[in-house]
Amino acid sequence: MNFKLKERNTTWVHISILVIAVLVVYGKVFGAGFMSWDDIDYIFNTPDIRNFNGTSFKNWWTEYYIGNYQPLPVLTYALDFLMGGEEPFIYHLTNILWHIATTLMLYFTMRRLHSDVYIALFVTLLFALHPVQTESVSWVAARNKVMNGFFFLAAIYIYLGYLKDQSSKKLALVCLLGLAAYLCKLTAVTLPFALVGVDIWMNRPLKSKTVWIEKLPLIALAIPIGLITLQAQEQVDFLNLHPEFNFLHTIVFAGYAYVQYLVNLFVPYKLSVLYPYPTEIGIVHVLYTIIAVAIVVWGGVAYRKKQFVLAGGILFYTVNIAIVLQFVQFGEVLMADRYLYLACIGVWYPVVYYLHQLFTQKQGNRQLSIAVLTVICLLYSISTFSRNNIWLNELNFWQSVVDKFPNSSVAQSSLGGVYIRDGKMEEAEPYIDEAVKIDKSNYKAWHNKAVLLLRKGDTKGALEALDKALAVQEYHKALFTRALVYQQIGKCDLAMIDVEKVLDKEPDNARAHYIKADCTEQRDALNLALESYNLAIQYDYQEPLFYLRRGLVLAKTGDPTAALKDLDQALVLKPQYAEALYWRAMVKYRNKQNPCADLQAAYQNAVQQKQMQLANVSQKALSEICTPKSN
Repeated sequence: MNFKLKERNTTWVHISILVIAVLVVYGKVFGAGFMSWDDIDYIFNTPDIRNFNGTSFKNWWTEYYIGNYQPLPVLTYALDFLMGGEEPFIYHLTNILWHIATTLMLYFTMRRLHSDVYIALFVTLLFALHPVQTESVSWVAARNKVMNGFFFLAAIYIYLGYLKDQSSKKLALVCLLGLAAYLCKLTAVTLPFALVGVDIWMNRPLKSKTVWIEKLPLIALAIPIGLITLQAQEQVDFLNLHPEFNFLHTIVFAGYAYVQYLVNLFVPYKLSVLYPYPTEIGIVHVLYTIIAVAIVVWGGVAYRKKQFVLAGGILFYTVNIAIVLQFVQFGEVLMADRYLYLACIGVWYPVVYYLHQLFTQKQGNRQLSIAVLTVICLLYSISTFSRNNIWLNELNFWQSVVDKFPNSSVAQSSLGGVYIRDGKMEEAEPYIDEAVKIDKSNYKAWHNKAVLLLRKGDTKGALEALDKALAVQEYHKALFTRALVYQQIGKCDLAMIDVEKVLDKEPDNARAHYIKADCTEQRDALNLALESYNLAIQYDYQEPLFYLRRGLVLAKTGDPTAALKDLDQALVLKPQYAEALYWRAMVKYRNKQNPCADLQAAYQNAVQQKQMQLANVSQKALSEICTPKSN
């Protein structure tokens, strides 16, 4: 067998191993659902994903989604919705396929980087199968990480080809792939600096001006994307959520996170989807910060000693993790496993290289090296397979965080929120109470407390909790909920103040437009009410309530034909909609059409749905309108 054929066969064997391994360790995720932690906001509450048209296409490139500018991932969500609607399987399948694509791209990149095929294989296996990757792969809302990873590594792959022939076309392609990575996730703006790590791996002279000049186009492309994303984060109040921390806290916590990420890679014992901010600086934080500085210095010493694999690895890890070390505070937590998605490559390459070198220094120990690395990969794979249990349902998900961090107000509130959503108020209450006890400034916990009280019928208590939430942060969900409460108790003036604030931040919030429409209708401004109902339907065309209410306004304005059309559509979307049946009957009756079939159906459905007031009204109308009068 000639060398090329043998190499081709080896490549196909390795590809098969990688693909099968990923499918096995992530197999159970195909049966997982959505998480309320961003998944619902993306899939259910984003009209631009649910409408695949020209307007949506424009919005993908010009709008922010949950504090991010990520047009390419949003495009893939829209494609998923087009193919599978609200079926979670298709979304998880897409995530896993992107992870497989990124895994294979890393394998081919490592093959270009290093001649030993086993080093390429095991670096890629550690990347693909380590349990820290479950957050990026198993969480639908983290798709931007696996997509960013693919384009990021594709740029490095082409860059390695560029280093061989200095082709300007390849350098241009590197910039194009880099831009695609930027359009998936802001963290990709580390690419030009990660390429310096690749230069070190390839033993390029860093004193050469060319090494730095060729990165300038990527840096120039990164600047506007970075500014856009910072604006997106600021728009949803994701920035500066911890004003109580000063500069010293920022530096020490960053140093701590830098090392803790490495600990999580080597000993993935206490992984979590959330790592809360420490409440104060402790000895471990100072110690880890010192270690972080030592590691960076070690990288410089390794470079001077021409230990290029180690030096390049430290630089690659450092630049990719530095951007998420909260130097600019965003989000509510200090760390997240998904931030290791690409950064870990800077760790695994030196680890595999030096382990392989250690075992192969003596003749005949190559097999021992392969055996040791195989065992390590198997152990991580088992851990990943087990860790994917938390993604099967939200109760597992948040319970795992509470178990690891019981003093996390965020975790306690979120677990309580799962119980609220499932209608288990008694189970929810202790977690919500514990959340506000731990952190009285947790406005999301106060919002959940308000929701809990509303479900229990305590409107006054709910409003007090919402006031406490909004005293801390003008949280759009709390504003919306308070507007809804005010609307329901007839305080439309107050409801309008809150709902206008919601619409300032979320102009596509269909429910907010509905509240505004209802309050406007109560003021008898019917034409203005129609405008708001139109917007509610524009942003959520599958909500039957919106068509019902617009139909009633149309009937009031003297347009029964349009009114009946809307009531018909409400019943298409919800065939057993007793209220729509009743009002369609009334509109028909007033326009000399036979309403009796609709009244009969309204009565029967109202009884079945235990809407006794509507059932009584329908029965009375049946008696008065449809019962033959005796002479």
